[in-house]
Amino acid sequence: MANPLDHLLYAGADLDQMMAGFETLCGIKPGMGGVHPGLGTRNALASLGPDCYFEMIAPDSEQNVPGSWGELFKTYTHPRIFSYMIRATDLESMAAVLTSAGIESDLFEASRTTPAGAVLKWRLLIPRDNPLGNYVPKFIDWTDTTHPGLTSAKGSSLIDFEIGHPEAARLRKLLGELDVAVAVSLADRPCMRARLKTPAGLVVMNSAN
Repeated sequence: MANPLDHLLYAGADLDQMMAGFETLCGIKPGMGGVHPGLGTRNALASLGPDCYFEMIAPDSEQNVPGSWGELFKTYTHPRIFSYMIRATDLESMAAVLTSAGIESDLFEASRTTPAGAVLKWRLLIPRDNPLGNYVPKFIDWTDTTHPGLTSAKGSSLIDFEIGHPEAARLRKLLGELDVAVAVSLADRPCMRARLKTPAGLVVMNSAN
């Protein structure tokens, strides 16, 4: 069985504005997730089903972490799909596949503190800078943490997610080796697009939103 899409990372400079925009577009108020210590970010979530969700992620003003995602997202002039996360359990094997493709990665534990003060923990595998950029998937293993798709604001679902890329054949080959079933088509410029079914109708989010 292929390693499934776990969630989409929709990044921007201001989480409150992103949450308000999502509610206007989709008719659903996303719920606050929490802060990510050491990553310089905080997030809000909306479920796309029991095992998939939409993550709005932005800088956390209480953290100053040079070189972090939080520092990067401060530079965004508008929100966009930043990347996508694939769910897997054997992250060491995924790292080995990436290494064989010439892509180094970092495997580490991560966490966030919920507004209620609970600490949720998981494992991440994050590829380093590479020629295919954020179109190479990131991986997550939730270990014994309840999946956010079950606990986040409900009402939307994912119709489909696809990638366009000038090096579609190369990316498609890598995804096959990683056992990731995400559609990739040839495109003049790299792009990601997700179509959501929401109470407000069809909503399209992409890497240029």
